[in-house]
Amino acid sequence: METKAIVQYVIGGVIVAGSLFMTYNAQDKITDQASEIKVLQNQVAALNDKAAQNEELINQNKALQTEVKNLETKLASKTKAPAPAKATKASAKPKAVKSKKAHKASKKK
Repeated sequence: METKAIVQYVIGGVIVAGSLFMTYNAQDKITDQASEIKVLQNQVAALNDKAAQNEELINQNKALQTEVKNLETKLASKTKAPAPAKATKASAKPKAVKSKKAHKASKKK
């Protein structure tokens, strides 16, 4: 064999070895990236679940706010009607107390 052919074989072997090394490194990087992608996909799934839970809570909150407003409206309408009746009872009591005092005073004389 000539020296020139040997050099060509050596160069070819180095090129093949370098290509294999680069391919191995690329495959290793792809495997690492695939692992990172799986982790990110799991995080996205967890965040989507949280977002769905938050949406559900928002809807429940809106329903409760509506219910509170309705109850406040009912309470306001119920308290408006009896309020004057309570006021008349309150004003009637002092008169009764005054009349009792006057009655007691007249009995003592």
